[in-house]
Amino acid sequence: MSGEVLHLQHNHTVITVSPLTRLPKLIQDRIPGLTVINFSIPGELYRDSPDYPKLAKLINESAADIILTLPHVLDNLVQHGLCCDSIKWFQSTSAGAEELFHAFPKPPDHMVFTRMGEGFGGFMAEYVLGQIISREHYFPQMADYQRQKVWSRSKFIQKRSLATLTIGILGTGAIGIKIAEASKAFGMTVKGLARTKKESIMPHFDVILQNKDLPKFLAGCDYVCSVLPSTVETKGMLSGDVLKACEEKKTIFINVGRGDVIDEASVFKALNMGWIGGAILDAIDKEPLPADSPLWTHPDVVITPHISGPVTTDKIAKVFDSNYKKFLKGEEMDYVVDWQRKY
Repeated sequence: MSGEVLHLQHNHTVITVSPLTRLPKLIQDRIPGLTVINFSIPGELYRDSPDYPKLAKLINESAADIILTLPHVLDNLVQHGLCCDSIKWFQSTSAGAEELFHAFPKPPDHMVFTRMGEGFGGFMAEYVLGQIISREHYFPQMADYQRQKVWSRSKFIQKRSLATLTIGILGTGAIGIKIAEASKAFGMTVKGLARTKKESIMPHFDVILQNKDLPKFLAGCDYVCSVLPSTVETKGMLSGDVLKACEEKKTIFINVGRGDVIDEASVFKALNMGWIGGAILDAIDKEPLPADSPLWTHPDVVITPHISGPVTTDKIAKVFDSNYKKFLKGEEMDYVVDWQRKY
């Protein structure tokens, strides 16, 4: 961990705590008058890291009034002595905000909290369609055959065209729309599930249902993809026996949203009961997934380490720049965290 002052001639100072090495320079290039102090950290910085107390002390001794980092990093800094009395604005480098509510059960009156609200959709659409194509074309099995030096076609001849399949997308915001658009490009039938009633059919969705129609929404889907954030309304939304509604088509469940939409035990139950035909999990309720979890070795489960929607360094700098201009003018900023909705 190292600290580096990039500029010293401005009345606002931002602390960046990130493994993204280009981020401080990009921000400095966009906002030449802003003081940027960067602390480089490893890509994985968890609660037991010995760096947190030292980092909290260094930030306390700085003149920073803005912090740019991940919510869990801010939460851990607060737990290790970070004083936020002089901090006016926190900009997250991710879309999620759950850890902020642990650090601040009530938002301090003197601070504004903003998150990333864009930049994920394209990557996540590529991930979802890539996983669907991989499964429907037996790519993992063919890779196994290659390693075994087996030339055999019989197992792979029976394929389903994506144009014959239905995907249900839980969440019809910017990310859900991107996934719907990509799915439509392959001719898929696309269903959406939204929190509130939509006055008209949104682009790329064949039908949009409300949360109260969840069982109807799940039935008839070949794939169900959750892009839901973690809110009071979405936590546990698919837990228990909810996925029994998928039993007829043995739906494949994909989660690229927040892991707490369903607990691990419920995923395992749905698999073992035959309600779903498989699970592609980029988000899990407890991360990192414990080494003794049965999901690791389940033959119908694909696990990736919450990497489907990496936001680019350029996009973070762009959002920060836009919000910084509004911060200076006292205008309402984009993607302000809502403590009531917990998002």
